[in-house]
Amino acid sequence: MASKIPEGEFRNKERTKMKLIQAVGDIIRTQGYTKLGVNRIADTAGVSKKLIYRYFGTTDNLIETYVKGKDYWMAFREAISELAGRRGDDYGRGFMSTILQNLYEHLSGSPEAQKIILWEISEKSRLMREISGGREKLGAELFALVDPFFEETDIDIRAILALLLGGVYYVALHSNATGGSFCEIGTETEERKKRLFKTLEDVLEWAYAEAARQKKDSFRL
Repeated sequence: MASKIPEGEFRNKERTKMKLIQAVGDIIRTQGYTKLGVNRIADTAGVSKKLIYRYFGTTDNLIETYVKGKDYWMAFREAISELAGRRGDDYGRGFMSTILQNLYEHLSGSPEAQKIILWEISEKSRLMREISGGREKLGAELFALVDPFFEETDIDIRAILALLLGGVYYVALHSNATGGSFCEIGTETEERKKRLFKTLEDVLEWAYAEAARQKKDSFRL
């Protein structure tokens, strides 16, 4: 029979793990991912570096735990899948704009998440390949719900979503980096968000409406 871990020891372990995970975020936010060394992480957390190996095995595993917790698609995978499941009967018409809007909110409120995106596009690494691959797998699940609506039309919903996603990422990163306007959309947070969200909805609604029109015309023929 396995020995039971005392409750106090368990709480201390979890607190230490959280300190280490938070230390990774602090370093990424204030110094950049290139400073993520075992000694710096341990010093920032205020614990012995031996505990990194005890609780996470390697520094890379600790960093991976943090990054996957901060990535929008990884952290909220179940919530996104649940949303898609509830609204799957409309081929994504009701949930795609919500997912994109939530992504913008997540990035805008998390400097660490923004820096992770910059890390991903500026340096090749196993971790970033895994993160990207995980997003693509989730994307495949969403596209399986969306694709049938656009069959036998010339609306390339994947390309449209690629451009919308790219735009969300870039606008959020640009706003954080420069603090200035973009495409003459001002810096006032709520006004910018209102305009961007409305346009996301409009573009997606156009795509669905145009696909519906094309299928209707094809049926008539």
